[in-house]
Amino acid sequence: MAIQVFVISGTFTPPLGVTSVMVECWGGGAGGSDQGLTSSLFAGGGGGGGAYARVNSVRVIPNNNYSVIVGAQVTKQTNGITSSVISLGVIADSGKTTTNNAGGQGGKAASSLGDVRFDGGGGGSGAVQVNRSGGGGGEGGGSTASGGAGTNGTLTAGLGGTGTDGGDGGNGGLNTFSGVTASVPGGGGGGSGANALSGGGGAGGQVKFTYTVNITRSLGGGCASTGGGMCY
Repeated sequence: MAIQVFVISGTFTPPLGVTSVMVECWGGGAGGSDQGLTSSLFAGGGGGGGAYARVNSVRVIPNNNYSVIVGAQVTKQTNGITSSVISLGVIADSGKTTTNNAGGQGGKAASSLGDVRFDGGGGGSGAVQVNRSGGGGGEGGGSTASGGAGTNGTLTAGLGGTGTDGGDGGNGGLNTFSGVTASVPGGGGGGSGANALSGGGGAGGQVKFTYTVNITRSLGGGCASTGGGMCY
């Protein structure tokens, strides 16, 4: 079993002996908000995590080139970027940002494409006045469940969502601290504290290919297709 992971956009070229692959995509997470409602009374909300999408098995042509789009990391108050391999039928929706104290929405399974799809976690909301704590960012969607939601800011900063194999959301900022940038793949950014402090950035997405190299025994005594494997 071989695995190839893309954390930036590029081209996937199946080696000889590979005729089908499993493709997994995580959409990019959104950046968290600065202080909410342009008022120092509020802290910002967390950004949403990117969705997850998977095609369990799709045919490919060895040595053919397949374009891979990976949602790049984004800054505060910016929507995430969708990840996809359009030619193989996989799209993972991105997380959405917020410009106030409400949490951003996670990427949607319904807006994604694949055999298996899960939502990204939503961001938590920012608190008003008391400690002005920012909401946590949502977790990226996982391969078996939706991403965890960020918690709301209260007397303490909101925590980033966790729980699956998607990237964790960033924690919110507390009073005089900025939000934390999320972790890959596909986590949302944390919200900021008040006093015009910055929201955390949204983590980039990811695309992963998993495949088996089929070794063909040649009746003529040679290896018809090794793909880097051994002849036997």
